[in-house]
Amino acid sequence: MKRNAYIFFFLGSVFAFLNTKGQNAPIIEPQIMYTQSNQFSISLNSFNTKWGGMYYRHGWHKTGTQLNHYEIDIERIKHAKEVRRSGFSDNPNQYQFGRLNVVFFLRNGVGQTIIITDKPYKNAVGLNFVYTIGSTIAFLKPVFIEVYYPYEGGKSGGYLVSEKYDPEKHTDVYKIYGNSSFGSGLSETKLVFGGYGRSGLQVEWGPYPDETRSLEAGITIDAFSKGLPIMAHSNSDQVFYGFYIAFNWGKKK
Repeated sequence: MKRNAYIFFFLGSVFAFLNTKGQNAPIIEPQIMYTQSNQFSISLNSFNTKWGGMYYRHGWHKTGTQLNHYEIDIERIKHAKEVRRSGFSDNPNQYQFGRLNVVFFLRNGVGQTIIITDKPYKNAVGLNFVYTIGSTIAFLKPVFIEVYYPYEGGKSGGYLVSEKYDPEKHTDVYKIYGNSSFGSGLSETKLVFGGYGRSGLQVEWGPYPDETRSLEAGITIDAFSKGLPIMAHSNSDQVFYGFYIAFNWGKKK
């Protein structure tokens, strides 16, 4: 956690310094006032995720230095104790022993992008402060696994059954052959509602005035009405927080 904070502070300091140096250059192109923007993003975070997340952000200018925005974001959330292991078969599938649910967060929020230093000319670098607050919906899809059962009556061999993982029943790892297909258990997906807040610094650049590219880093906090059961024999956390870094690109108009 501390190392992530140091990295975030270091990146912000470096980009702020580069932007300050760039402001000494003369303005050689006329300024164009844009009223709206559309941004797409891919992100990495410290939520123990495999893929990170992605979001879309639509903004519209409130003033010359303040941009209101709407944001929709989806992320895959993992528990710190999730460890991939191979099932016991000739062609083993991987699974996470003890995992109760596969969890995704869907966030919808509104916020602002506040311009700290503008981009006064082509290829300049700008620094912005970004914050968003809104609702979070947690999707909890129960985990189904492939379990081996021997034939009855002394017959050799056995068969596989797709079953919802039960920590009290499925204690013998030698009978688990891996995860069932992702579609198993979709109809039993549960929703838990909560809210989130996000804030960070955004370093923006781009070769053309109507194109935006930016690197954003900050912290996201999600809180829910009840705990989310992700792993067996572990606490069901209600609050999740972590650092994130995202690459954004889009258009202004």
